[in-house]
Amino acid sequence: MPSRAASSRQTECDLGHTLPHRVPVERTPAPPAAATTTRDAPPADGDDDRPDEALVGRAALGDHAAFTTLVTRHGAALYRYARRLLPSAHDAEDAVQDALTAAWLGADAYRGDASVRTWLFGIQTNCVRRSARRRSHAPVPVPDDARREPRDLTSDEPAEHLLATDLRAALDRALAALPGPQRAVWLLVEVEGMTYADAARVLGTTHAAVRGSLERARHTLAGRFASWR
Repeated sequence: MPSRAASSRQTECDLGHTLPHRVPVERTPAPPAAATTTRDAPPADGDDDRPDEALVGRAALGDHAAFTTLVTRHGAALYRYARRLLPSAHDAEDAVQDALTAAWLGADAYRGDASVRTWLFGIQTNCVRRSARRRSHAPVPVPDDARREPRDLTSDEPAEHLLATDLRAALDRALAALPGPQRAVWLLVEVEGMTYADAARVLGTTHAAVRGSLERARHTLAGRFASWR
């Protein structure tokens, strides 16, 4: 991992470093495991029940194992969020790597005025925004598994599974059509379960702005899915 000598810099995604051992970011709900080959390899997350705040404190002192546990706990959610805001899996993986690097280098700047999860999502949001600015010409993102045509309900697969798969693909397409701020708010509140206050902190906006964006996103999605009722 990068030296902690530069860790006094802010935790925004502007550090320009990469982790020397790239952290695998799973594209499935399974949590990713942080790569490490050192003797201080951490126990599995289930064996380390220290709270996130304690782990950040240890990471600020250069504890790789503590930081790896944080990645195990939150990496999959960070990727899930980034993937639906960026045009490709590769872009999302890069944005997550940048966010994890920024979190590692900026761990000593964490002051506990928000949960560690909210703090990490705030860093991730900055990285997503930076990536989007670099690729402003890119098409609206639609996750790869949402590009498939609706399945044939006469196949051997159970109808319930086919409908659920098609519904998820339709949701991904509908989310991709939302303006970026509305999509981000919807993901934070509806998928990640954040409060309006936490979502506002992540996005650097106000409680009222989050509420307004969410209402507009819900209204648009409700219209798109009227035929599924």
